[in-house]
Amino acid sequence: MARVSLRTQGAEVPPLTQACTDVANWFESGLGQEILSQQLALAQPLVESLFGYHLMQAGVTDAIDFAACSRINHCFRLSPSSRQAGAAVVEFEQLPLPSESIDVVLLHHLLDFSEHPHQVLREAARVLIPGGHLVLVGFNPFSLLGASRLLFSRAAVQHGNHLRAARLEDWMNLLDLQANTLERGFFRLPLQHRELLARTSWMERLGARWRLPWGGFYIIVARKEVARMRTLRIQWRGERQPALRPVPTSPRVAARRGHRKR
Repeated sequence: MARVSLRTQGAEVPPLTQACTDVANWFESGLGQEILSQQLALAQPLVESLFGYHLMQAGVTDAIDFAACSRINHCFRLSPSSRQAGAAVVEFEQLPLPSESIDVVLLHHLLDFSEHPHQVLREAARVLIPGGHLVLVGFNPFSLLGASRLLFSRAAVQHGNHLRAARLEDWMNLLDLQANTLERGFFRLPLQHRELLARTSWMERLGARWRLPWGGFYIIVARKEVARMRTLRIQWRGERQPALRPVPTSPRVAARRGHRKR
């Protein structure tokens, strides 16, 4: 049975392989480089605080390496495109990894441009160990960057799914993922000129200070919480047996005993 692609404003989301190429080229622009630098600055302390044995990193571009600041020894990268250096090409709807085998999963804008984002998130939750962490980076549709799609609809980043952070948290709750941290960044105007971006740095300071909800991107850190079954042994021999008292079957016998007590 064929899967139905997620649609945005009546248009189909392009295949993930094509989207990775287009978005990777966009991240090489001045605006893309500024967003990547802010994402790395916000994600670095979050990734450094996570421990384990295996870290899986997957994203739409190899221009940024979040695992470089991780304390986990075994870090590897997966990609839907063969153009990313040092990454294994996989289908994220069916990850070739055993269940509960990865300590940290990092998804960089992968859900924004996947045809089946819910299935990709489900696979990420499947391979996470109980107590493992998911670090998810996505674009915020309710931001100045998200609103720019009304004016610059030809940009590669405007052809995604436009998933809200609250919607992703609802999906996570269904997959035993509890979101603990939510960070937002890039509160400036989506301008390509570096000089103009530098002049709007005051917007960045204002948004970070007041934790405004219209940052251009968000970073969610969720922990996999799985309830474990515990077997309880009942000690039948140690239980006190209930006291048995004779109950009169005849109303006359009951009345006679009551008269003797008086």
